[in-house]
Amino acid sequence: MHTVLQWKPDFRTKLFMTLVLSYTLLLGNVQQKYLGVAIAASLLPYLLLLHEKRYAEAIKGTIMILAASIIQKYFLYHATGMLASLFLFIAMLALRMLPGLMMGKYTLISTDMSDLVYSLKKMKTPDEIVIPITVMARFFYTVREDYSQIKDAMYLHGLTTRRLILNPIKLFEFRTVPLLMCLTHTADEVGVSALTRGMEVGSGRSSISTAKFKGVDAIFFLLMFLLIGFYIRGKYA
Repeated sequence: MHTVLQWKPDFRTKLFMTLVLSYTLLLGNVQQKYLGVAIAASLLPYLLLLHEKRYAEAIKGTIMILAASIIQKYFLYHATGMLASLFLFIAMLALRMLPGLMMGKYTLISTDMSDLVYSLKKMKTPDEIVIPITVMARFFYTVREDYSQIKDAMYLHGLTTRRLILNPIKLFEFRTVPLLMCLTHTADEVGVSALTRGMEVGSGRSSISTAKFKGVDAIFFLLMFLLIGFYIRGKYA
């Protein structure tokens, strides 16, 4: 169990990987000159999602990346017609935008709130930024849970979306109105929770987080610097 936890990168490492993957792959220089490197970098977020037991997302994403790579390699300069151009455009979007988005998603789902706050503090992030981020994260998580409970309650009463799709007023009344009422209470509760946890601007705060840089972080940093090197070489060589 300890070995598995050690394999998990620090939040600062994941944030750096998100920025590097998003920037280097978005411009397309790496894909055009070093397609193999681009494929390996694009598959990295899905490998991490696989470690988080997100098997369906990892498998679907891997298949999409490989299919997009094949389309770009063999049809980039031979696409004719509207349909072929559309598939090529989708493939390029998948190779350029999807890895950064999935790395960002992995960063969010694999980071505990205590680790997030502790890492931001270590990065000398001002309290004016740390506190809103923490409150917003807890707020949206609670909203998602409330919305799920509202949907379950509607389902138990037979008020499914399929039955109410032709009656949007009732759909709004039974789903949106209860959610809005929950939001007012949730906002107050999250604000009080932040105060009880000692999150005030300019005040010191202890943390139970043990987040720190490990060997796996050094490996990921090295991989990202290699990717930056390929990007620079592909752009200026």
